Amino acid sequence: MRGKTKERWKEICERAVVEQDPDRFVATIQELLQELEDEEEQPRNPTGPQQPPSEKPAKLSWQVA
Repeated sequence: MRGKTKERWKEICERAVVEQDPDRFVATIQELLQELEDEEEQPRNPTGPQQPPSEKPAKLSWQVA
């Protein structure tokens, strides 16, 4: 995650947390969702080395009661 993008997300989230007006709260959340969608559309590391897909973790043999 790029530092500038992370700071933008943080700023929008901080505004959403304190927003009292329902319409402005919804608009702030929509703004955050748009930022996330825009980030998803950008290539992550187009020139960097390709990493192999990670292996699935082993299943745990114990159960929580």
